[in-house]
Amino acid sequence: MADQISLNEVHQSFKVKPSSKFLDPCPKETSAAMKCLDSNNYDKSKCQDLFLLYRECKKKWLEERRELRRQGLL
Repeated sequence: MADQISLNEVHQSFKVKPSSKFLDPCPKETSAAMKCLDSNNYDKSKCQDLFLLYRECKKKWLEERRELRRQGLL
């Protein structure tokens, strides 16, 4: 996760994106999971570790956004 986009960059992207546009806060994890699915004939059981990494990334990101909202920074 060292190569992950900085959370500050993601927050800035959210501020300027159109309301209907999807923005993925964990692009590396998403890409890795999709590549795994592609190479394993979409057998999710073979990619569980990558799905777990994505869920952890997203969970961390959501927790940080909640905290920023509590502080009035978002």
